[in-house]
Amino acid sequence: MNALNHWKIKPFVNELTSIVLAQLVDKKVEKDKWKKAINQWGLSMIFVVLATFVYLYYYKLPTASRFSNPLTLLFSDEMVWICTGFIIFSSFYMIWMKKKYKKADDDFEAIRKDFIDRNEEWWSDEEQWNQRHVVFEFMKQEYNINILHK
Repeated sequence: MNALNHWKIKPFVNELTSIVLAQLVDKKVEKDKWKKAINQWGLSMIFVVLATFVYLYYYKLPTASRFSNPLTLLFSDEMVWICTGFIIFSSFYMIWMKKKYKKADDDFEAIRKDFIDRNEEWWSDEEQWNQRHVVFEFMKQEYNINILHK
């Protein structure tokens, strides 16, 4: 909430508008947090998959005989089991995080659309109404939140 007491917008918002904008910023931060976590886990999962293939290609394939069963070769190695376990865990964890991200995104969009729909209620006097574009620009530049259009 302290971030919204910025000198540029403080004269143009009343207390209720400031509270709603602060909620909007909080929801945006939460949404961005889940998006960043999903990206990090996805990249780590891709790295583990690539590392597993490199491990199999450079360390297991040269030691395998021509007549050995490839499935036995794969399932007898504990490193492959560890990597497979990590990939399965990461997949389920990413599904859970995507649900959290979807909920955070829905909450953010609901507050944002409600703010846009009730635009006339947030600006109590004529000067605030005429200078609301300053708040719109500030929110877009500082937090990348568009409260001008749906």
